[in-house]
Amino acid sequence: MCITSLSRGALVLSVALLSWPATAQSPAPSGRHGDGHAENHDWYKDLRQPDTGSRCCNGTVDGKQGDCRPAQSFLHEDGAYRVWDGREWLVVPRSKIIVMPTPDRGTHLCETYGRVFCFITGEPVS
Repeated sequence: MCITSLSRGALVLSVALLSWPATAQSPAPSGRHGDGHAENHDWYKDLRQPDTGSRCCNGTVDGKQGDCRPAQSFLHEDGAYRVWDGREWLVVPRSKIIVMPTPDRGTHLCETYGRVFCFITGEPVS
């Protein structure tokens, strides 16, 4: 059986594609209370609110504890960050922003019932 140059090229391309490493993307963080907290708890436990010095993790509102977790975010055209808490986009008060690298290079939210305790940018902002 004879392989033509066209089919030989297709064969080489097929083998190359099969050997190419798969680059699976992880799903975007849900932002929901509890999701992703355990994986980063040791890092969260030492974070402090920039304006009060209180802990970011385990802040409370009306006796309900908040938590920290990975969350989607974006910088709005008005200059304020918006962060997804699993239900809605919250406006991040400037006084709650911590600019520092995070374990996964993503943004993280510490909040409960819509009250943001801390928002960690994930990368320095220049």
